Amino acid sequence: MPKSLSHRLLTLAVPLVMAGAGLTWMLGWPGKGGDPISYETGEVSRGTIRKIVATSGPVRALVTVQVGSQLSGQIKELKADFNTEVKAGDVMAVLDNKTYVSKVASAKADLAMAQAQLVNQEAALQKGTAVLRQAERATTRQQTLASKGITSSLALDTAVRDTDVAKAEIAVTQAQIVNAKAQIAQRQALLEQAQIDLDRAIIRSPIDGTVISRTVDVGQTVAASLQAPELFKIAQDLHRIRIEAQVNEADVGAVAEGNAVTFTVDAYPDRQFEGRIIQVRLAATELNNVVTYPVIIEAQNPDRKLFPGMTANAQVESARKDGVLRIPADALRFKPRDGTIAVLSEADQRREQLLDRLVADIALTAEQRRKVSDELKAMAEETKAKSGGAPAAPSFGAPPQSRRSTSGGSAAGGADGRGRYMERIERVVASVITDAQKPAFDKWKAGREQRTGGGRSAARAATVYVMSAGGTLESRSIRVGLTDDQYAEVIGPGLKEGDKIVVRTKMTVRK
Repeated sequence: MPKSLSHRLLTLAVPLVMAGAGLTWMLGWPGKGGDPISYETGEVSRGTIRKIVATSGPVRALVTVQVGSQLSGQIKELKADFNTEVKAGDVMAVLDNKTYVSKVASAKADLAMAQAQLVNQEAALQKGTAVLRQAERATTRQQTLASKGITSSLALDTAVRDTDVAKAEIAVTQAQIVNAKAQIAQRQALLEQAQIDLDRAIIRSPIDGTVISRTVDVGQTVAASLQAPELFKIAQDLHRIRIEAQVNEADVGAVAEGNAVTFTVDAYPDRQFEGRIIQVRLAATELNNVVTYPVIIEAQNPDRKLFPGMTANAQVESARKDGVLRIPADALRFKPRDGTIAVLSEADQRREQLLDRLVADIALTAEQRRKVSDELKAMAEETKAKSGGAPAAPSFGAPPQSRRSTSGGSAAGGADGRGRYMERIERVVASVITDAQKPAFDKWKAGREQRTGGGRSAARAATVYVMSAGGTLESRSIRVGLTDDQYAEVIGPGLKEGDKIVVRTKMTVRK
């Protein structure tokens, strides 16, 4: 090989070898002389856990009224503008009312004509009444003369006819009077309608509030046909507001009326406002296969810093527990590498959990705890000898259907066996406690029976890992209750305050 070529290949190989070495240094190659693994831990503590549902929505006034015009016409005058404070009845705008003034005048004239017609018919009635009286007298005279044979029958018939005609004319006049009165009522209604239209040419505020929108100017013509055109929008009492938030269907079950809410708006990013849910509406909205439900939040706005239309970023506190035992939420997601954990048997974990509960609930002393522990170990060995295999892992206080079986059978011989097993444990504990501890012991038994009978609150099982004093990992089986973004509630035994719980792995680089 030429010298120059071998020199170039050597020059290229050196960086590649160094790069490979660097890659091995970074990855650590666990189990083959790589970098050691260390763990970042958090502390089991007591504190508050808040379950938060995040949502957002626009700020609205409690009541928003759209003010329109029922009449068509040209805007002659504007009395209100944006942000104007108005009271109910205040004039906001005036339409050109010349057409409606003329309609009122015409209606008044028609009413006067109808009233004059009534007077005319009433006078005709008086005339007809006088004619009738005269005809009746003439008839009476002709009847007297006819009885004496002085007058002819023709004269009597004529007098009777005149009486009947006078009566008919009176009936016609009375009907005309009724018609005239009806026309007066009709003309009066038309006058009132014309007057109403004239009054509607003046746009007034229906409520007390603040003008937040104006859509017309002086000289603009509004046309009211099928619906009233909007002229103004009034927000009532901006000292209180509501938020129309949208909550995802997965979270709507966690919110309810009365839940406390905190929210912020972009205009005041450093200020937090408080409110409360007043309604969870059933009207679902589906958009792009995402279903949401409207949730109405009401809040005080004493300084009127919140304006209608602002977007509120809200956090609904759907659940809260104070002073509970909690662990970092990251600990639930941690999974150790194979071969890096000293795993206790399930039976040992259950036994330690039971002892921790007895210490917490009955205040067992260290000597009492040791005696109970020895008895439990002896019972486990006895069970192992009878089953011919590994000792069972009884779930002390767990629901019967969740307890594990051994060798194809039930733990400690089925449900009856489990009952006898727990009775033996109770006898062991009763034999070591003092009279002062008996009330706490009875309370513990009652609580265990309630948990075994299905009285346990909703929780889920989880496995976490604790850093022991010797620097090794120990698995702990726990039950997790309420969780939030930072913490998870620990229910029952398994952990105690101050334990170092592993949350994640970190690499320690060798030098």
